[in-house]
Amino acid sequence: MEWFNAIPGIDEIDTAEGFFDFFDLPYDPSVIVAKRMHIMGDFHQRLAAIITVPLRDIPEGEAGAAVRNKAYWSLARHLLGLSYDHFLQGTLAAQSGLAVYQRNNNKRYFIPLNALSEVRP
Repeated sequence: MEWFNAIPGIDEIDTAEGFFDFFDLPYDPSVIVAKRMHIMGDFHQRLAAIITVPLRDIPEGEAGAAVRNKAYWSLARHLLGLSYDHFLQGTLAAQSGLAVYQRNNNKRYFIPLNALSEVRP
């Protein structure tokens, strides 16, 4: 993720909303409030999957750095957009890669109230 950390200003962002604002992506604040951990976790996984960003014909010096930074910014913006869109589809349990949603293959269990007993120390 060296390429991602090389984006100027990226290290100053400290909220999910900050990432969406930084990358100029439209978002529904209620979606971010409810699914921020999942969206940002998915974004991190997508970023980690990109080992290198092959860029060709980049000039040397400041001009090359500007082109490279724009390419990195555009790629990160695209990946964040994919992560956001991913969680707009289906239920959170179905879309999330978090282990808590993968337990028991998403089966639901019912325990009747009379089967519960009080535990006392």
